[in-house]
Formats: sequence, structure tokens, C-alpha cells
Amino acid sequence: MKTALVVSAGGFQGLGIVRALQRLDRTRVLVCDIHSEHLVRYVCGECFVAPPLADEQAFETFLLDLARHEHVDAIFPATAYELLTLARLRNPLVDLGVVVAVAGEELTTTLLDKLRTHHFLDNAGLPVPALLDPLAHDYAQPLFGRPREGWGGRGTVLLRSREEALAHQGDFAAHVWSTWLSDFEEYSADFAIDPHGHTSPVVLRRRLRTSGGFAVISTSVHDPHIAAIAQRTAAAIAAAGGCGIYNIQVVAPPDGIAFVSDVNPRTGTSATHALAEGINLPGFFMGACTTAAVPDLSARRAVKTVRVLEDVVVPLLHPAPRGIVFDLDDTLVKHKEWMLEKLQLIYADVFSAWVERSAFLLCAGQLIDEGERAFLIDRLLALLALPESLRTTAMDAYRAAIVAETPLFSDVEATLSALKTAGLPLAILTDNPPATQRVKIRQAPALGCIDAVVCSREHGGEKPAAAAFLQAAHALGVDPAQLVMIGDNYFRDGVGAIRAGYMHALIIRRNGTLLSSNEALAATVPGAISRRIDVVDSLLSARHACLSQ
Repeated sequence: MKTALVVSAGGFQGLGIVRALQRLDRTRVLVCDIHSEHLVRYVCGECFVAPPLADEQAFETFLLDLARHEHVDAIFPATAYELLTLARLRNPLVDLGVVVAVAGEELTTTLLDKLRTHHFLDNAGLPVPALLDPLAHDYAQPLFGRPREGWGGRGTVLLRSREEALAHQGDFAAHVWSTWLSDFEEYSADFAIDPHGHTSPVVLRRRLRTSGGFAVISTSVHDPHIAAIAQRTAAAIAAAGGCGIYNIQVVAPPDGIAFVSDVNPRTGTSATHALAEGINLPGFFMGACTTAAVPDLSARRAVKTVRVLEDVVVPLLHPAPRGIVFDLDDTLVKHKEWMLEKLQLIYADVFSAWVERSAFLLCAGQLIDEGERAFLIDRLLALLALPESLRTTAMDAYRAAIVAETPLFSDVEATLSALKTAGLPLAILTDNPPATQRVKIRQAPALGCIDAVVCSREHGGEKPAAAAFLQAAHALGVDPAQLVMIGDNYFRDGVGAIRAGYMHALIIRRNGTLLSSNEALAATVPGAISRRIDVVDSLLSARHACLSQ
């Protein structure tokens, strides 16, 4: 397990990095931000409040302490604000075993200044726009001024005449000036440079539509000329000691003479397009310091990405619950992955003499994804046309196989930890065979904080029968009317809990699991019950709902 920290991660740029890091296997993701309330805390379970960057000593002490105490392996900046601070802290962080996705101070300072960046690119032989003097310009075409220290479209100035130039004389030194282009194509290129100077594939996209200063619609492009400029720019930055994730802009005017218009020494807000193409840029950077799986960089595809705003809805529960009861499978445990791991464990001893491994796994994956559980072995034998005489051997082996570490969803550990820290007692209420479920729990260290485990088959019947819900309340010593049930089945977990007298139920809608709540079917539930059941998109939303007081 490796740990990655994203600094100043509370906004959309941080969200993109966090989403990419969450795609990596065995990677723990932490975020810090100066605000306690920010959007990324609803998608990332481990968040820390940092001192303001303006208080440099406090911020640096905080960051070093956090890296040390949380055993951080890599740090990513989310915005331009913290770049110089991280550049200054590179050596102390390296001493702690941390790699930082930021170049040294000299290059970082250069790339944060558009005038110095222009000279850097020009000296590297890269195409750049001609810099012009506002007082000497003839104004046959307007002049466009970009702040030397800035990003996006903020602080730009358009001068149409010498008179306007004289009125803006105070802005001359703080801006870089070039000819205004009213018509052009704009491309973005995203790439990563790892701590050893290796450069990832460059992801080239055309910005079809921008809003608020960043691309909301991008499309993959194959333009050898533009791609060559982007590749040469990446190589120049790498040769100068570049490190981290970079975003550059290439402008192609109607005359076809394209040039590099901007270099951002940090991830772009729209760099998620690279992930859609199959290239995980934070993953590439992490690949230099971890053996965790990095996506196959050759498996890229052409896509169009459209960035939309989506609401995360967190119910506000009043009064606050006094305890939480969880379903196990597909709420805490990745049940389908657990089943597949069990089958892989028994393949060599039971099936290898009869069927090739890839064919076995293909059939197993199909049946598990279709939701086959009770008759999995029977269906597998039939689908593979294997003799029924193997049934007993396969069943016994499957039941005896123990998955070394039960796979949990990424939001489980942080959620349970936060609820326990808040003093809430926690129980698991599960329908599946008691012996199997207890082994699952035993093999999941993060579930060690659970106070009680109730198997419904031992208490009068599976959910939605009330008996097991009431037994869970009894085991926690909490009145049912003060409990919240969190599960994945609207009817068994949700309706069952409310009928048993629980105050509320939260149903998690997870991708890739057996169940997904359907609004039309849920509408069949009487309003007196459905008003006390909410469907949320993650365990983190459920956690915030339970701790919203």
C-alpha cells in the first residue's frame, strides 16, 4: 500500500487528481485544504485541514508532520498557489521518503512567470508568439496582454489603440504582450514527468468549449504537427529538471503557424481527459516510487469528454443517530471480487486439469457479474460442460477457500474510523451464511472496529424480517428509534429497517454491484416509510449524513 497526498485539493483541480489516484490499486489517498468544508471531502475519506499558505512556517510544519505521521509516499499540488512552497520543501520531504510532483525552485519560478516562460521556450527552440511593445505597436491589430503571474483568463487586457495603451501604462511590466488573435484553434497537452525524468505519453486534446476558464468539452486529436510541438515542449521541461504533472496550451492561428501559448507546471482542471484516454498521469508519476499497478499506457483510445456538474446529495438527519448498523456484502465488501478471488484460489486443484485458466475466469466473471450466487458452482460446471461428478469437490473447495484479505470498498475504512471517533457504536447485520460471513469479517482488518455482528439466519429469518434488526439494536444497547441502517438493498435493508422501528435508512448506490435502487420500484413503498429512506452515492455521503449535527 502506498499513500498519496494532494495539497490544496478542495476544488475541481484537486478532484481530478484524486479521481485518478483512486483508480490505482493499493493506493491510499489523502487530501488537505485550508477549508474544512469543500467538495473533495465528499469523494475522499481522509481529509486534513491545513494552515493558510500565507503562514509559511505553520504550513510547512503541518505538511512535514503530516507526511511523517501518515507515511506519505508522494505529494501532488492541486493549484499554482502551493508550488513554490512545495519546491522549497523538496529536500526535507525527500529525506522523509516522499517524492514531490513539483520541480525545483528555479524551474518552478520560471514556469510561474509568463515572461520567463516565454524566454525559456524560445531558448529551447520552440515556437512562441512575438513579444511586442505596446507603445511601439502600430495597432493594425489589437494587442493582448496576459499577466506574468496568473492563469486562466484572469487579468487579461486588450488594447485597440495607442490611446488605450497610454491609459494602461501601469500594466505594461506586469503583462506579456502579443498580437490579439480573434480566430484560432486551441489545443491542450497533458503529460507527467516522474522523479527520474521519464516523460509519460503526451495527451493531446482540442478544447471545443470552455466555461469559467477551463475546457468543459474536449476531444482527442491526432495532429502530427501539434503533437510534435507538445512532445518537444515536454522534452525541454524534462531536460530542465521538470517533475510532476504539466499542462501546456498550443494555439494554431488561421495561418497555420502554431505556437506554445502557455505552460502550467501543475495539472490542468480538464486533465481528466487523459484518464478517459487510458493514461493515468498521477499513476505514471507514482510508478517511479511504487510497484502498484500503473495502467497500460499503450491502451489509449480516442474520446470526447464532457465535464458536467453533478450534485452529491447528503441527507441531514435530525436528531443525530446514536448507532449505525451496516449490511456487509456490496455495502462494505466488494462481494463480486471476493467471489472471483475464491474461485481463483480453487482453480489449480479442482479445474486446471479440465479447462484452461482464461476460459475458466471468463465464465466465472460472466456468472458473477450476472448475479449468480446460490448456484454458482452448478452454473459454472454447466457453462464449461464439465462433469457433474466435480460438484462435490468444487463445492467443498470453494467453501474451504479463504481469501487472504477481504476486498473492501475504498470508502469503508475512513468512514468506519470517523464514525468510531465520533463515539457511535457500529454493528453488521448480514443475511448470508454465518460461517462464511464471520470469515469475511475476520479477514478484513478495517472491520475490526465493529462492535457487534448479527447473522439474520441465527435470529429468526433474513431481512426484511424485523427480528434480526431488533437483535442488532439489542447487541449495541441502542433503541431502534435511534439507529440508522446503511445497506445496498432498498427493500431488505431500507424498508426492513424502518418497519423494525429504525429512525432512518441510507441505501448506497454503487457501480458494479448486484443491486441498484430503482426509483419506479421504490415508489411502490408507502410514503410513511419511503420518507425515512434515502439513496446516496457513496458511503462517504452516508458518513456525512450521520455526522451532520
